[in-house]
Amino acid sequence: MIEDTRQPRQTRSDRKAFTLIEVLVVISIIALLMGILLVGLNRALNSAKKSASEQSARAIAQAVMQFKNEFGFLPPLVHDGLVISGGNPSYQPIANLGSSQQDGPVIDIGGTNGTSPDIVLVWSEGFDLNFLRRRSGNAGDGIELPSGGGAWDDDDVWDDRRYSKFSLAYYIGGVLGKSIDGREGPGFSRPLDDGSFEGVGYPVGSSRDKFEPTMDVDRRGVRIRVGYGSIQEYVEHGQPAPASLNPEDFDTALVDSFGTAYRYYRWEHGRLVPGRGFIVEDALDMNIPPVLIDPVLYNEVKNNRANAETKDLTQGNAKLRSARFAIVGAGPDKLFGVEAIQTIADALGVPVPADPDGKAELRKRVWVDNATEVGN
Repeated sequence: MIEDTRQPRQTRSDRKAFTLIEVLVVISIIALLMGILLVGLNRALNSAKKSASEQSARAIAQAVMQFKNEFGFLPPLVHDGLVISGGNPSYQPIANLGSSQQDGPVIDIGGTNGTSPDIVLVWSEGFDLNFLRRRSGNAGDGIELPSGGGAWDDDDVWDDRRYSKFSLAYYIGGVLGKSIDGREGPGFSRPLDDGSFEGVGYPVGSSRDKFEPTMDVDRRGVRIRVGYGSIQEYVEHGQPAPASLNPEDFDTALVDSFGTAYRYYRWEHGRLVPGRGFIVEDALDMNIPPVLIDPVLYNEVKNNRANAETKDLTQGNAKLRSARFAIVGAGPDKLFGVEAIQTIADALGVPVPADPDGKAELRKRVWVDNATEVGN
């Protein structure tokens, strides 16, 4: 009789298999690894975008300097709409005729008989400097413009409106229409120090210089965004945000990799002291916009006047000490760090700290990723 040496066939119950717990553990590990990978990729992507924004800020600053070298003055600040002033007389500098403006610092450039202006300027080389010297003339610590003084405020002290989102697109991007800058398409006629353009209003066929934009945005990684507007601007300046924006609230801006417009800041050094002129006695007299200063350091100075004589708000940055303009991008979080503290807290999903030091630390969390370049 032949013996059957074959192994008995395994039954279904004898087969080795994963238990439900083992499967769940494996799935959990895979999900964890995928989460870590996605977080890492997101950080790497944001880091790459931030680096690109920093390079773009440097390129924009170079274009601003090229504009100055070509024409002899820095690009003017363009009025960003009513939200920049909100009707607050503190943010309405004196115009060239010595009269304040009803809806913010409006100077008509390119309009018809002073109506429906094509460009409205906050300030240009040809007008009063008070708006760019933010501190009051009474040796106080107030931030009102052009004079008056007043107490420091945890929000208002950071709320510096000496900037424009649209100047850069107009004056270095050349995106204005022929009725404003005298030329069809990109480029412009010779700009003047009052913000207007020499070629506007001259007869057809007249010979006028044509200037190309001082920045080729397509080759510099900067995007021109037509129809830029942000309800966030209202919240930032402590004003009620509308349910939607009107067409006139939109304009053309240079935006960073995250879709936020670069800000073009302007300022002048010195505090007006009667009988002495404009002086610089301490760090605050340099009038540096708070968006360029470490919020924690700035908080120390604003809460202790004596610290202004000993604290270096520039943190050793010699270039910032002599600067008169800055290009600032908000970075990945789309916040500059100078917004209302409630806005910052809401974005971070944290409560508003009760003390000034805690608020300054909160501001710094969103300030550190800003892309900044300065010049004079």
